[in-house]
Amino acid sequence: MSKTKSALGVSRALASSDFLHGVEHFWLEDSTRPIEVMAASVVGIVGPSEDADAEIYPLNKAVLINSDKQVAKAGVGPLGSALRDIYRQKGALCVVVRTPSEAIPGSAQDPIVGEVDGEGNASGLQALLAAESSTGVRPTILMVASAGDSDLETHTPALEAVANKLHAIPVIGMSKGGPTAAMAEAEKHDGTLVVYGECYFGKDATGAPLYRPFLPTAVGHIMRVDAEEGYWNSPSSRKILGLSGMRVPVDHALGSSTSTANLLNAANVCCVVGQKGGFYFYGNRLTGPKSMVIPHQRIRYIVGLSIMESHQELVDRNVTANYVEGVKGRVNNLLRRMVLREVISGGECWVDQELNQSMIGTNQVVWDYDLGFYDVAERCTFRQHVNRSYNEAIFA
Repeated sequence: MSKTKSALGVSRALASSDFLHGVEHFWLEDSTRPIEVMAASVVGIVGPSEDADAEIYPLNKAVLINSDKQVAKAGVGPLGSALRDIYRQKGALCVVVRTPSEAIPGSAQDPIVGEVDGEGNASGLQALLAAESSTGVRPTILMVASAGDSDLETHTPALEAVANKLHAIPVIGMSKGGPTAAMAEAEKHDGTLVVYGECYFGKDATGAPLYRPFLPTAVGHIMRVDAEEGYWNSPSSRKILGLSGMRVPVDHALGSSTSTANLLNAANVCCVVGQKGGFYFYGNRLTGPKSMVIPHQRIRYIVGLSIMESHQELVDRNVTANYVEGVKGRVNNLLRRMVLREVISGGECWVDQELNQSMIGTNQVVWDYDLGFYDVAERCTFRQHVNRSYNEAIFA
């Protein structure tokens, strides 16, 4: 037998398993499946409350709180007080980590800062990093519950570090030292929401005035604006619910560049102002050199994380033309949906041919995309003109 006939026989034998006389069906993957947008309005809160219900709030365990009934069992400590102030504005999804009031004997670590032990058990703020695996949601707005101003030396640096890893917005509160101290502190931070003031909530059982930090109320206010208008809208110039006053009112006058409210905002500090018979959140910007407005940074994080999470399942696939175009198409579909909802003004995903060709053999693909943000009408200017020609009609 010739080599040609032998080879032909082998090829037919190998192909015999592929022979089919009939009908078959291949279940192909839907490469155009829409990208799901992750939950944007989730509070991550860490703090002590010694008398909280231990079953609902186990120590150093991230738990999902989403009802007034659960909040009612948070105790009277800083954690419980903060949760009630948040829920006074609006019900919210909260990932809560209850900590001891004092350091555990034998541990030098601050209980709120927390740590990860040798067995991988996380405590304090560190427990938020893995909260998504146990609660099913990722915290996007982070805060520490305390009885007064934020701990700027110990808790705030840890809060910002955890927020950076989660691509979340850290929120800190200040009131001691007045507006000047708040403005000076804001200069030290980047990408942090700094809120100033203490809220008045009536009187306690003894008749003494009851003041609490503005911080949890501010976070609750943001959650309410998210629910009513969408996370892509600024919380500024929206009325805050349930406030009776402030310990130290912030002077505010429309058109004034020297009012305390304007000076705070210019230094990237948000505050509460009294106007129209109520109290309003006032300020749009996060701290840092770029001073990005709050909704823009949140949109960046939400879009980016949604794309990442939706494409985790597409890792380790063969890089074919259909694969590259399929991913690009999914991202563009997401961006088009966001344009239609007026979350963004525009956006497009593309593949840089030259860049990707230079990386052939590295098992890596790069997709680029851009986002267009709507401006926030932070400054509205009206120009008045005098026109005497209207008087000519008198003598017509």
